[in-house]
Amino acid sequence: MPSVLSLGGPVLVLAILIPLYLHFLSPTPHDPTILPATQKTNLEEIATLLTEIYTTLADMRYLDPESIQHGPHDLSPFLPLYTQHNLDPSLIHLYSILPYIGAPSSGVTDFFRGSDFLDFRDAEQLEQSRDPYYADPEGDDFDAEYGPYMRPWFTPLSSLGNHGSVILYDARAHRMWIVDQEWWDSTDPGIDEEARIAAKRNAESVTNQNSFEYFASRPAGDVLRDINRWYRDLKILPGGGENTWLDWRDEDLNLRELYRRNGWPDNFDGDAFEVDKARRYASVRARKRADEPLKEVERFHERRASLEGQIRGLREKIANPKSADEEWIARFELWRTEWFQKDFLADGEEKEETVAVRCPGGVCVQEDELALWEAEILQQDIQSNERGIINDRRWADESRDSDPDRAAGFDMEARVREKEIVVLKKAYEAALADAQRTCPGQTCKLVSGKDSLGPEDTPTTIQRVESTIARVELEISEMEKWRTLVPDECVEAKDKVESQLYWLVTHLDRQRGLLKIHGDSV
Repeated sequence: MPSVLSLGGPVLVLAILIPLYLHFLSPTPHDPTILPATQKTNLEEIATLLTEIYTTLADMRYLDPESIQHGPHDLSPFLPLYTQHNLDPSLIHLYSILPYIGAPSSGVTDFFRGSDFLDFRDAEQLEQSRDPYYADPEGDDFDAEYGPYMRPWFTPLSSLGNHGSVILYDARAHRMWIVDQEWWDSTDPGIDEEARIAAKRNAESVTNQNSFEYFASRPAGDVLRDINRWYRDLKILPGGGENTWLDWRDEDLNLRELYRRNGWPDNFDGDAFEVDKARRYASVRARKRADEPLKEVERFHERRASLEGQIRGLREKIANPKSADEEWIARFELWRTEWFQKDFLADGEEKEETVAVRCPGGVCVQEDELALWEAEILQQDIQSNERGIINDRRWADESRDSDPDRAAGFDMEARVREKEIVVLKKAYEAALADAQRTCPGQTCKLVSGKDSLGPEDTPTTIQRVESTIARVELEISEMEKWRTLVPDECVEAKDKVESQLYWLVTHLDRQRGLLKIHGDSV
């Protein structure tokens, strides 16, 4: 047979074009038409059911509905990476039709049982999805003791949080596991204890220590339908992982009660739920703020006992020194501790007086006054978001031409804050109305003794920094006098004093710098 190079004219052209033509007509590895119809239907079921779960989370006001990014997605930029990992065509098709979570809920990462949302359009997340348990498998033998465990047709549908569980899917068998990293066992609530234990008995015949295939699994559709039902039945709640915002912590807010109060699931008033949740979160923080004097006195007593113990130990060293250096180091440490103790005790006595006035009987806030504290906290939240919007818009404008993506991110953050302010204002008005009913004529300042529960204002900051500067200047002056008492032969003790003096001078410089910054802002 003649080689292509020996051909000429039209024959040469045809010899080159025909293979290219056949290549483009042939189905590619990610072409869904090459998948069996049953498997394609199964993959579409996964995408549909995961969408239903995300929609439920949006209905629960955990996700913003706009953040659910539906397929199909263009994955062409990632095909080389998928090929590198030898992914089965079924997974590539699945990744193209799955829903993903993006802006404005991109900062919400906690999903199910401590796992995180997963996006296979992100190269880093895709890479980690091939080793979701961070096992660092060795080689390519799935039967090796510490070999790979994610077969080309296996994929996680969530990523590992902080030692949480991962949802794992077998695209060939259309089955699903929920396996926890720390317990290394199934945490699927749909699998009873007997079935879970029976499946684990198979572990004795498993050679690969990284494998999860012997754990109990279920038909994938059943698992996803159950997850959606568990959310709707409030058997599980949104969030709950290490990255859950504090305003979604059920142990503080009792979210189940808030959902039921507002008609979940069939007659749910989502707007009212968000207002109630904002108030409950403010109330939790209000109690903590109100109880601060008690906590400060508790810390004062603990620290005073610790200082007294230190002083006793230093006096014992001075009485029985092993060397002159040890004696003078102990003398210096004693002087420093007693110097600190003078201000510390005076401050502690002031805190105890505050508790006596503000927290009679150990109660710092009466139930009928709590709404005042709550309203003040909500007002601070509103103001914080308003300041945030100003900054977001300024940063967006600054990067509009140089970095459009960055600008779009700040624009989105400003819109999220605007929506949050709407909820916070409604919550504030409701809290204020309750306060006017439960304690008419009272103000937050009267019940808290504070002008504001917000950040320290500039005049107060200046006053605090000036007081710190005066105290540090005096300590430096007294320490320089004390330094002259240390014998020349006590080199280590002198170095100790010099080191502390250096730290104090550096601290003084920082405080003077802060004073200038705040003074210039007035």
